[in-house]
Amino acid sequence: MSTTLATLLLVSELAAPASTPADPPVTDDTLEAAEVDPDAPAAEEEAPLEPSAEEPQMAPEGDPGEPLDPEEGDPWAERPSTEQSPPAAVAVERQAGDGLSQALKQPVGKKGYAKYESPQRFALELKFGPYLPDVDLNYNGPDAFGPYGKVFGRTDERGVTNDDPKRGLMGAAAFEWQFLNPGGVGPLGLGYSLSFFRDSAKALLADPDPDADSVRSEADSTVFWTMPMALQLVYRVELFADRWNIPIVPYGKGGLAWALWWSKDGNGNLSRNSRGEKALGGVWGYQLNVGGMLQLDFLERGTSRNLDRTTGINHTYIFGEYQFSRIDNFGRKDSMSLGDSTWFLGLALEF
Repeated sequence: MSTTLATLLLVSELAAPASTPADPPVTDDTLEAAEVDPDAPAAEEEAPLEPSAEEPQMAPEGDPGEPLDPEEGDPWAERPSTEQSPPAAVAVERQAGDGLSQALKQPVGKKGYAKYESPQRFALELKFGPYLPDVDLNYNGPDAFGPYGKVFGRTDERGVTNDDPKRGLMGAAAFEWQFLNPGGVGPLGLGYSLSFFRDSAKALLADPDPDADSVRSEADSTVFWTMPMALQLVYRVELFADRWNIPIVPYGKGGLAWALWWSKDGNGNLSRNSRGEKALGGVWGYQLNVGGMLQLDFLERGTSRNLDRTTGINHTYIFGEYQFSRIDNFGRKDSMSLGDSTWFLGLALEF
């Protein structure tokens, strides 16, 4: 009877108008009809839809809805670190020079870097100091002043010389080849220096009027030039700075000197003496220098080492020196004398 009743209800439901929204009442008979037969085969579960290979995948739920690029993979996945690892020791040794490779093998010091120095073979100096050529060294005439002092000396209001000439500024440049470092105490080198000096004054009148306001010409002048040169052996004691970081480097120089000199008038022509000889010549002699250098590496040793690696400049210095030169053709009495006893201050580089 239950089966007949269920069949009638099903037929009446199909015959009902489509617009009828009401559901048929639920009864015990309908529930009994809806019971699942345990012997019936189980319904197959629907497989989840897989995304098409042609359509881009979407980001996981909760993330911005950006399409996933199949070539790049998941943009939200953890990326590997972009920080570069330090180069291998083999690569560093292959790329670096012999000196740098050996330095990098040394234990790192307290400052965090290994000591490194490129080969040191040369030095360069630039210096300035007061200078007065000792032209009148051998003068024994009747006047109080010799020829040079009479022209270039200090004068009164009429131009008459009443005191010795003032010292002028001399500039000098020196280049040194360091060919030996005996025992690591310091380099022994061969140096060449070239200096420049110029002095000028109003020209003396040949026959001045005793009543004239001046004994010198207002339209003419006399200019004196000299270029002393020296070839010297140089020794620098760098042991204190290299081994114990005491930034003092004493040094000494000694060797031959030769000075070219000339004098010109206001027209730019070479001056002539009373015998008609041109004021032009060269004089031999010797030159000695003794000084001390302050090594500037101690101000910033890391920067100094970087400068050495990039430019090859081993050390920088400021220095002061005493110079004694006797340039008078080794004491010949009738010779021009261009030596002096003076001092210089300068800057030096070793590379």
